[in-house]
Amino acid sequence: MRQQILGSSSDDRLQRPVPGGTSLTTEERRTVDRSGEIAGWGSDLDPAMRPGVPRDPMPQLGAESLYIDVVQQSPPHRIHKSTEHGRLTPVFGTSCPPRGLSGRMRDFAYRFSEGRLSRWVTLLAADRVNTVEGVVADVARLRPPNLVHEMGLKSEWRHNRKRVYKVAALTGAALAIYLLTRGRRR
Repeated sequence: MRQQILGSSSDDRLQRPVPGGTSLTTEERRTVDRSGEIAGWGSDLDPAMRPGVPRDPMPQLGAESLYIDVVQQSPPHRIHKSTEHGRLTPVFGTSCPPRGLSGRMRDFAYRFSEGRLSRWVTLLAADRVNTVEGVVADVARLRPPNLVHEMGLKSEWRHNRKRVYKVAALTGAALAIYLLTRGRRR
């Protein structure tokens, strides 16, 4: 009887790992059921055979039991909270309080559950509206946006000049085509 060595066939017999233990051939391994010794075994079986089915009831987590004896931070302005939670978490923060049209859009979005697509699409749209609102507010204060700084053009010029040239050439070509076709229509 040969001893199994690294890279040999699975049909070979293994050394006895402990005194009194047995080594099994591939055929013998197929006949042995050791599923009871493996924690979590059977999680993908038929529901009638699964451990933990029917499920244990979820613990009662809510506003009254999730954060017991915790001092609540007082909000300086309106804070949005998920519908899945009974109250605000003890500590929270926001860099941009909801205001204007984007704030109303966020108010609407937070009425939906976190699992709903309509919530996330509305929040994405609110971000875009907030960007436009910020540009309008900057222009109204006579402080136009600094596109070179905000778009990272300085860094792009320093680290990726080839791309800057390429984008400038494509933009110039597109602008030239637009101006030429616009002039012909008149």
